[in-house]
Amino acid sequence: MLYLMRKYTFHFILAFIFLSCKQTSKQENAFASAAFTSLAKYPAKALQGDFDLLVSSLKEGHTGIYCYTTAQSFDSLVAAQRAMIQDSMNGFQFYNIVSPIVAATKEDHCDINLSDELKGFLRQQGKFMPLSVLNSGDDTFILNDTISGQSFKGARIIAINGMPIQAIKEKIYRTFGSDGDILSSKIAFLEGIKLAIEYAKVIGQPESFDMTVMNPSNGSQQTVSVKSVTFDALKTIETRVDSTYHTDTNKPPASFEYLDGNTARLTFNTFSNSRFRKQHMNFQEFTDSCFNVLLKDKPEILIIDMRENGGGSEGNEDYLFSWLTDQPYIKYDSVELSRFEFSFINHTDYAADSDRIALYKELREENELTGHGKILRKKGIYTPTPPRAHPFKGFLYILTSGWTYSGGAEFCSLVREHTNAVFVGQETGGGYYGNTSGTMLELTLPVTKLSISIPILKFNLAVHKGIPGHGVIPDFEVKPSFESFSKGIDQELDKALSVTPAVEAR
Repeated sequence: MLYLMRKYTFHFILAFIFLSCKQTSKQENAFASAAFTSLAKYPAKALQGDFDLLVSSLKEGHTGIYCYTTAQSFDSLVAAQRAMIQDSMNGFQFYNIVSPIVAATKEDHCDINLSDELKGFLRQQGKFMPLSVLNSGDDTFILNDTISGQSFKGARIIAINGMPIQAIKEKIYRTFGSDGDILSSKIAFLEGIKLAIEYAKVIGQPESFDMTVMNPSNGSQQTVSVKSVTFDALKTIETRVDSTYHTDTNKPPASFEYLDGNTARLTFNTFSNSRFRKQHMNFQEFTDSCFNVLLKDKPEILIIDMRENGGGSEGNEDYLFSWLTDQPYIKYDSVELSRFEFSFINHTDYAADSDRIALYKELREENELTGHGKILRKKGIYTPTPPRAHPFKGFLYILTSGWTYSGGAEFCSLVREHTNAVFVGQETGGGYYGNTSGTMLELTLPVTKLSISIPILKFNLAVHKGIPGHGVIPDFEVKPSFESFSKGIDQELDKALSVTPAVEAR
């Protein structure tokens, strides 16, 4: 299995290199027009220096860099991307060369961000598609009421400037990572106005867009020309769409309610203690109070909604899980550190002497070099919450999405591994077997000022029921539809409520 996974990964990387090289000239031209003359241009040697620092830092610091790919395939991609560097490139051109390197680590915590110069350019001079969208698998639907005075609300996008929408998304997908081969997180990320923003970063910023759309009701297609909009205008579109569809952009960290006398829903939008504190809440106290009510009332069904949970504070995932089992369990097989010190530390947010000393002290206090040559977390540094004597024993449903990630995904893996819970929604955005996260080193490239988050702790969950390179696969997959979204219908919740516990509980 491991051999086959690596074999297919190598073939995928080769295909990716071919596509990257084929599209290089178009990509360079897209950001070489007169519209970008205000941006700084860099000598090839300076760009190569930034490139080499990025690659060496990833190899040195990213503990899970070869979790989903081989050193050979990664190095092949590095060589191909480095060969694209030319003299007098600007930041957008360089971003599109190095972002696939970061994405190839296949770790969602490993992010690359634009420099202040490029962010400022997008805010002040950027040209964007006037779109807010809903993604449903490979399909993309328009959410805004009007575009250039015409109504295309609910229309499915077929192509933009002659490029099929799926090809557009796949090109953008190659510039940011997800855990393993998970697509659900990338699909979720490109919703709303993010598709327009990423298009402007990766594909181009033309004055207008020839957009081919299809009317879902009759299948008819038409191509219309729409003018680009400024960043402020795009944000206005976002605000109007949120208002139209009653999108709650300020959700509480958690909530608890009874849907009927026999069904309770417990929602955790985050595991971040700081977000709980901002709402004058305490994670553990809230969780305990909810389960004490459940144990008292004894409802038959509990639905735990994890669709917005992107993780947070370590330990909250197993604290919640402990209320769902009375059996002993192991959370992590190991937690691995790449090294105790880093040669690139002076280019990170730990460059100050006090920060660097504190970091290195913490790493040595919590981790140790083993006889196998690995640096692992010391025993006793962290102990997961033990199982409860009286956990919830009713029928359990978990709602998931591509935003279910990091600690949120770890919770789902524990539930899948140790309970008979039924999962409804989309594949979790976080990998089944863990992730590389924890302490992050924020690397800033000295010339172009692009920044890269490098995770240095690899969390290996003690689980075995998953598919390598994927998250928790739902028992009942729910593909979002524009019709349901526009009517405020919660498809995942409705599906969970429609499943008969006695028949579907595994």
